[in-house]
Amino acid sequence: MSAWRAVLRMARRDALRAKGRSALVVAMIALPVLGATGVDVVHRSGQLTAAERSDRLMGRADALIGAYDPGRSIEQSVFPADGVRTLPQRQDSLTPEQKRGASTEPVVLLGELLPQGSTLTPARTGPVAAVQTRDGLAPVDTFEADLSGDLWKGRLNLVSGRAPAAGHEAAATKAFLAGTGLRIGDTVTVRGLESTPFTLTGTVEHPDDLNKSELVARPGELYQQLDAAQVTAGLAPQSPSAEQAAAKKDAWLVQLPAGAQLGWDKVRELNRHGYTLAGRQVAAHPPADAPAVAEAIGSEDARERRMMTVATTAAMALLEVALLAGPAFAVGARRARRQLALLGAAGGRPGHVRAVVLGGGLVLGAAGAALGAVLGAGLVAVLRTRIEEWGGSRFGEFTLRPTDLLAIAAVGTVTALLAALLPALQAGRREVLDGLTDRDPVRRSARWAPVLGVVIVLAGVGLALYGAVAAPTGAMPVLAGLTTRTLSVLGGAMLAELGLLLFTPALLALLGRLARLLPVGPRLALRDTARHRSRTGPAVAAVLAAVAGAVAVGVHTAGAEAQDRASYRLEQPVGAVRLTLHGDADTMPQLRTAIVQDIPDLGERADLYEAQYVFCEGCLDVVYAEGGPRYGQTDAKPVVVGDAAALHNLLALRDRDAEAALLSGKAVVTDPSYLHDGKAVLRMRGVNMEPKQVTVDAVLVARPGAQRYTPVVIAPDTIRGLGLKVEPTGAIWLPGTPVADKAEQRAAATVARLAPRSEFGVERGFRAKDSVVQVALSGFAALVVLGAAVVSTALAAADARRERALLSAIGARPRTRRTVAGLQAGLIALLGGVLGTVGGFVPAYALLRSRVSGMMGAPTVLNPADVPWTTIALLALVLPVVAGLLGALRRDDPAGWRG
Repeated sequence: MSAWRAVLRMARRDALRAKGRSALVVAMIALPVLGATGVDVVHRSGQLTAAERSDRLMGRADALIGAYDPGRSIEQSVFPADGVRTLPQRQDSLTPEQKRGASTEPVVLLGELLPQGSTLTPARTGPVAAVQTRDGLAPVDTFEADLSGDLWKGRLNLVSGRAPAAGHEAAATKAFLAGTGLRIGDTVTVRGLESTPFTLTGTVEHPDDLNKSELVARPGELYQQLDAAQVTAGLAPQSPSAEQAAAKKDAWLVQLPAGAQLGWDKVRELNRHGYTLAGRQVAAHPPADAPAVAEAIGSEDARERRMMTVATTAAMALLEVALLAGPAFAVGARRARRQLALLGAAGGRPGHVRAVVLGGGLVLGAAGAALGAVLGAGLVAVLRTRIEEWGGSRFGEFTLRPTDLLAIAAVGTVTALLAALLPALQAGRREVLDGLTDRDPVRRSARWAPVLGVVIVLAGVGLALYGAVAAPTGAMPVLAGLTTRTLSVLGGAMLAELGLLLFTPALLALLGRLARLLPVGPRLALRDTARHRSRTGPAVAAVLAAVAGAVAVGVHTAGAEAQDRASYRLEQPVGAVRLTLHGDADTMPQLRTAIVQDIPDLGERADLYEAQYVFCEGCLDVVYAEGGPRYGQTDAKPVVVGDAAALHNLLALRDRDAEAALLSGKAVVTDPSYLHDGKAVLRMRGVNMEPKQVTVDAVLVARPGAQRYTPVVIAPDTIRGLGLKVEPTGAIWLPGTPVADKAEQRAAATVARLAPRSEFGVERGFRAKDSVVQVALSGFAALVVLGAAVVSTALAAADARRERALLSAIGARPRTRRTVAGLQAGLIALLGGVLGTVGGFVPAYALLRSRVSGMMGAPTVLNPADVPWTTIALLALVLPVVAGLLGALRRDDPAGWRG
């Protein structure tokens, strides 16, 4: 023990003596620890406890009941948001609970099932309404809640102003105020309720969705009035039935009388009637069979995928710590080789030399880990509000788990100690004479190293793909709570990254051979870099690790967003402007002129029609196109009637053959299942609902699944030739430039004024939603990459001071020395960036593949067009340029070196 105290004392003194080098070493260790700490704090703070999650769901109430599928037996997780499924049943064998759930008015049924004295407060989300803005009309969500008490606190919080207290007062979210241009104290008019405008008195927010645009009125002042306006317009029925409640997704907050409880048995009872129940008691004390239920309804697989992502990220972070700390300790050991040689000359054994180097690793590793943990937590605390706004949700509370922080710091310290192990072994093997003369003998790399690297990379890729695709789903944990799938993916990712490191010596040797073709400055830089591979290799490894982590985060984020976008089904091309009529055909000419005035440069207009079968005076039926079997039934969709302009605007299709076929009387089919022996089958119902079919010659136009906005288009003259009626249903434009929000609001207000029943909108397409953890990962990954590139190249430059001194001694100009230093720094960053990019693709692709594994109609794992090439170019190409410039601009002081 006394020997280790002496070693640590020597390490501390050496660190204080070489403050600059020690600061760089501490920075290399602190950077990944800072990133890991920041992500952990964000994750833990955003990970809600059962009580916090209950508050977000039900405010201060005791439970939340939802009308999921009244009359059908269902099964739910503890929190219905984690998964609900409808159980199979036969119509001829309904249970008493199913019959009762289908036939009884929801409030009456719940009053009978809940404890006597329970209070129900409606909590359903209202319809999307159009409100008057400074520029026109804008769609917003609606909600009713009494914010004067504490019932809604936690689910809907008042953040400024006051709660609505008088008639026709309302509160609004920040997104609502920002989108409409209104402020507290202004009045807002809801379409259909123009005679009763609302006065805005306060600002509210949903802690789970900070970007929600919503208007919140007092109970009884919005829903009924909107329903009445819709009924007057003939657009919605009025009915308190169970079917209507399920369609509106009705929900109720439940306040229990003193002493009453709602346990898992009550959850099961309500499930048998078709209702979900989320209760505080069940959330705080989940039943023993909750995991089995979660696995049965599929939420266990989603949890395993989340764990796979978290575990792989953590494993790569640990590898980053080791690879970032490696060059730091290698440089420290080489700079201290004369001092270590003196220790050997004084009688010290190789073990003593190794202990001194390891002692330096322990001291600097502990300092760097502690500094990184403190800075990571402090950075999240300072940026908390901004991180929450970027992620779109509030933290439950700012959570600092001492066990997590200590574990991260301990792992950082141990990893730094392991990173110092190789330099310690090299220092112990170095001859005393080489150390005293300050010579660094050049060793040839093993010829088998690149071959072994290829084998390890291929093995890592195969193992990662096995975990993503072939490994069993939902298996029991085998190590540290991780399943075979998770261990395979993270193990494969780490193997691939380590295999790439074995390429570094071969690449450096190859570059050294190419140096003879270059001018003096680049030739010296390449040869020196290739000759001192023991110095360059660890620096390349550091940049590789940092870039691999950043590329993995970037590619996975972009790929997941692309998969979600591919799963999003559009009804018309992105950017399309569509007008849909509901009995306002007489106003169509006026609407066409007005919309073009509100939104200039709309381009070509395509008029759309509906095919109708009139089988008696005042009797008609909409004509449908018949498709193939889907979920046990024949698929069918209304026929879209239009000319060639409809192909251009509705299908984004410009095909001369398709246009010619349409004009010649044929149907244009985009979905192969709607083509039956070269014909499109049209079906309708006549007298006594008797089905009738007619066929039309058709031509198939191959379209991707996401671009089959409508399966069948037929020209108006063709429909009339079949004896059917053509009725205008609206128009669609496809402008060449995006429509501004203000222009859309103006046009929506015009349409509402001229044709109150009509609908108007602009297809904005899929909009990605960032999570708090995703934002934190991206931010900290970028920070680690930048820091690693700067510090590793600075360490390599500091280690090359002897060579720069020799250049100065033989008369090299300062410009030449700066060129050599800049090119060396740029080469290190370039090699690390290129290899890191390859290494980052492995875990990203494996995680994306596991994301769609087993999904019916799954989207493509990763399209080349979805890869964030701009980010990769910044990391692999721009980063080396920046590193080279910093290396060239670094103050060159060759006289500071003493041989």
